Amino acid sequence: MIFRQNSNKFVLAKAKTTPKVKLRTKPVPGHPMNQSIRQRGFTLLELLAVIATIATLAALLLPVLGKAKTKAQRTNCMSNLRNLGFAWNMYAQDNGGLLVESYPVDNANVWVQGDMSRADQAGDTTLLQKGKLYPYNQNTAIYHCPTDYGVKIDGKVVPTVRSYSMNSFMGGRRAGSPLVPSTVGDKFVPFFAKDADLRKPGELWVLLDEDERSINDGFFVTDPTGRIWFDFPAISSRRHDFSFALNFADGHSEIWHHQDARTRKVTTNKTEQAGNRDLETLAARSTTPRQ
Repeated sequence: MIFRQNSNKFVLAKAKTTPKVKLRTKPVPGHPMNQSIRQRGFTLLELLAVIATIATLAALLLPVLGKAKTKAQRTNCMSNLRNLGFAWNMYAQDNGGLLVESYPVDNANVWVQGDMSRADQAGDTTLLQKGKLYPYNQNTAIYHCPTDYGVKIDGKVVPTVRSYSMNSFMGGRRAGSPLVPSTVGDKFVPFFAKDADLRKPGELWVLLDEDERSINDGFFVTDPTGRIWFDFPAISSRRHDFSFALNFADGHSEIWHHQDARTRKVTTNKTEQAGNRDLETLAARSTTPRQ
């Protein structure tokens, strides 16, 4: 608003206003300012670069995660065997030094009952509870390896409640029992009945993780001459990456890695492999020569 003088009078008049100018908002094709007006999308090359980066990171991380999982499963398996080893030692202490028996045939004093190669027994936890070690640790989960998915029976995989078996040389036997294995002859101690018989307990194993293609009863038979795999421990990439856990009479546990390439070819019981380092090492820790 402005005042204008007219014949000595001031008259109020409207001021002329400048017309409003409308800005052009339509983007000009190819102009760099377009990015400020609308969000810029990814190009195909950029998307491919992101995918390639993710794939590279996955390739780097997956082996690390796989190794961590394998290590965790080994630790779990060793823990199970350590707990069973404690039960094994407590049984001997409560029974005047007598070792729990491993020979399973018609034997109520055996450490565990049940045949994992039979469909009617593979999943029966009551057979674990009937064993002589169960009162010392009433947790059926410690009898099973986390990498054991079960045994194949009639073409189907049947989940099992037990993955571990006992050294056939551990525990006494009734008079008249057969000599098992027959290769013991008169050169090796046929069995250890008492803890006092174990002169070097830290060098003799008690329980181990048996392969699902080998396991049946809880009696693991080892050829003391180191020539035949009568039974065999876990041997596969899935079962601890070609290694297995075992515990010893002094209470400690270990992980043994298969060193001989021929070991990986073992798929059935009673496989002959004379000179196999893995078999010879296991045999040397199963029993001792007679003196």
